[in-house]
Amino acid sequence: MVPASHVVDLGPIDDSDLPLIERFGGPQSFSVNDPPPTRDAEGVLKSIQSLNRIRDLDTLLEQVLLQARRLVRADAGTIYMKAKGRLFFSYVQNDTLFAGQTPDSRYVYSANSLPIDRSSLAGYVAASREPLVIDDVYDIKSDVSYSFNPEFDTKSRYRTKSMLIVPLLTRDDGMVGVLQLINATDDSGDTVTFSYTDTLFATQFAQAAADAVERARLSRDMVLRMVELSGLRDPYETGQHAKRVGAYSVELYDKWATGHGLSVDEIRANREIIRTAAMLHDVGKVAISDTILRKGKNLNPEERKRMQLHTIYGARLFKRDDSPWDMMAREVALNHHERWDGTGYPGHTDNIFGSKIRVGRPKKAEEIPVSARIVQIADVYDALATKRAYKEAWPVTDVHAYLRANSGRRFDPQLIDLFLAMPDVIDSISKKYSY
Repeated sequence: MVPASHVVDLGPIDDSDLPLIERFGGPQSFSVNDPPPTRDAEGVLKSIQSLNRIRDLDTLLEQVLLQARRLVRADAGTIYMKAKGRLFFSYVQNDTLFAGQTPDSRYVYSANSLPIDRSSLAGYVAASREPLVIDDVYDIKSDVSYSFNPEFDTKSRYRTKSMLIVPLLTRDDGMVGVLQLINATDDSGDTVTFSYTDTLFATQFAQAAADAVERARLSRDMVLRMVELSGLRDPYETGQHAKRVGAYSVELYDKWATGHGLSVDEIRANREIIRTAAMLHDVGKVAISDTILRKGKNLNPEERKRMQLHTIYGARLFKRDDSPWDMMAREVALNHHERWDGTGYPGHTDNIFGSKIRVGRPKKAEEIPVSARIVQIADVYDALATKRAYKEAWPVTDVHAYLRANSGRRFDPQLIDLFLAMPDVIDSISKKYSY
């Protein structure tokens, strides 16, 4: 029984009044500790099948690159995604340089892009739609339009030699991006050239990967459309804000889950789910009056009470108890304004799907689901660190000071320590999803 302080009358449930949410498949897992695929057609097929179990776009891109590298024994690689007529760095992996490092390497180069033309190696492959194999990028002898840019090697002291670059083309010939594999290795770990068989395997794998990426991108687009729908009502909600909050939440969850001894498979499955839940945390604002939303923070007590209902409206969109996606999205939407010290809202509720909801005392400490505690930190950080219509961006040092000052009050102190311990990751995400 919920100790009641007041009852909220939301009226009868009518799904026609609320936007539909695209439903996603259940949690899937893929372990980086799985044995490497065999270097034959069966190995390619198993690698393709593993991709079809992944729904989250970022997780999928990471695994596409990892699986492709394993198929051809490449030391490093990059995925470029096509957007706005250019190729954008989406994921970078390098066993020599990044082995054992923090996840910030996957965000490092994402702000850079290349034109789709025949001047760069990746641009050439995107323009020609044909794979490119180079035995030594520093010894390209033929008279060609493309050239190798040694800037990364110079900065990192890495030695790029062999390259296999293939286009990511869907079955209907749509260009998704480019997969670049670097430095094939032999059984001794020495750098060798990519073989004709490597090219066949990579090309076959790339087509299936492109189809999987396109499906995941459509699902991500549905989420972003929901965020944009909220943005039509609330000028402070944007797609880039949602992407940053989702990425911050994923990395903070990863740190927390690893420290609590969760399995690799469980962490991977929940990473996919928490990103989507974080991106949709404020979707309930679509049910709040424009007048209230556009006033910003200058609300009277009655308006503030109505604004707080966005947590319940958002949670009510996710009804399925048999879907881990719905369950986490519901708990994040409902609880992301609860506070560690018990001064948040909406508080304990009896049945959010009833026409009248009994609301009790605020939740506190570990009564608040960890997913919501994570998203709250990510959301507040981004709101303070970015420019809004009503304020300038705070300096990062001031944002950190605010988080520290409210550790144990507004925020879970353990999560604050973890969040503040990964400034490079946070900065890289901020740059990747900048306005």
